[in-house]
Amino acid sequence: MTIQELIAKDASFSESGFLAKVDNTYIMILTSIMTENLKRVDHKVGDEVYQQLTEKLNNLQAQNSIQMYDELNVKDSSILSIEEKETYYEIKVKLISRYMDYQLDKTTREYKSGNNRSRIEKNHILTFKKNKNATMEGMSRKCPGCGASIDANNSGVCPYCGTVYNTEDYDWVLTGIEGGV
Repeated sequence: MTIQELIAKDASFSESGFLAKVDNTYIMILTSIMTENLKRVDHKVGDEVYQQLTEKLNNLQAQNSIQMYDELNVKDSSILSIEEKETYYEIKVKLISRYMDYQLDKTTREYKSGNNRSRIEKNHILTFKKNKNATMEGMSRKCPGCGASIDANNSGVCPYCGTVYNTEDYDWVLTGIEGGV
């Protein structure tokens, strides 16, 4: 499927907007790992990716380590493929990131391992999925609990009533990461 074919079926799709969302989601994931707070991204990722991130944090905890990604940026992202499935669309994206990748001792905050002197470049293949029957478009949404406007880029929890919403019902969700985090 081409981008033009997807736009014909999903008029809300914008290549630049989608790739900005991809870059933002990736940065949020690495930031969530550094801060040991996956709540910031759990509404943006599927169950398998969330499990992968949880396992990474559990391994770091067992090693008494903090993962650091200094001077983090996305060098490039581009759509590799678009597939239409029966109930959803799936897009694979090649993402090239650059950052210093190292670990600190959680107790002493001293350097333990990795590269803290120069940025490395990593390639990833990210898979995103969006349900065909997604009910809402755009960045600002209404809370399913109280109706207040909420920002889909935030935590996925309404700041007014505490209702948790599932981004999968509204937007693109990261369902796979090849190349590790």
